[in-house]
Amino acid sequence: MNGITVKICGLRRPSDVQLCQQLGVDILGFVTEYPLPVPWNLSRQEALPLLQLVRPVCRSCLVTGGPPEKVIELASSLRPSMVQIHYKETLEETIKISDALHKLNIQAIKIVPTQAEERMAQFGTVDIAAIVAKLCTTSLYGLLADSRTPDNALQIGVPLNQSFCTEIIKVSSKPVFIAGGINPENVRLLLEQTGAKYIDVMTGVESSPGIKDAEALSRLVSSLGH
Repeated sequence: MNGITVKICGLRRPSDVQLCQQLGVDILGFVTEYPLPVPWNLSRQEALPLLQLVRPVCRSCLVTGGPPEKVIELASSLRPSMVQIHYKETLEETIKISDALHKLNIQAIKIVPTQAEERMAQFGTVDIAAIVAKLCTTSLYGLLADSRTPDNALQIGVPLNQSFCTEIIKVSSKPVFIAGGINPENVRLLLEQTGAKYIDVMTGVESSPGIKDAEALSRLVSSLGH
């Protein structure tokens, strides 16, 4: 299945960064200064040497969140290729962050919450199509349909919400990453069922939080023809 963009998230070790690059992973994700104490979290001091290992043929992505000033300052300091805005940022905050990052030549991705109450709080509506339409008018690079949210950030093996992912993909004019419960055994089926071209994998290729399983990661990537 060529043409699939693969993002591996929650990297914490130099050896896993090197492995991802050897396997041809497209985007390497680093959870950095996330507002909640998740086991993948890095300080900026821990993230910097890992980011410096990422070769130009790959893209680096900070996964973070919080007030726009904090996110913008963090990105300005570390200069990743991308920033995944993954907390409870409103539409106005998302626009402020993505516009500032765009000026720094840093792409931004925003999560669309699965929970209706979170969509209302962040976007003033629960309607997925309306939210996606609003986000697609911004300077964001892409969207993220992720079953993992701040409310369940500590859970392992959160399953993919297929109907939610499919709905976002159908109405988005921007790239849509899908995430949640993707592993080497189900990745091909999930791509076929959702029509996704971008995947974001974390716990599905781990032996424990922050420790990537080389065999599982290799099987996932090879199954996609990378």
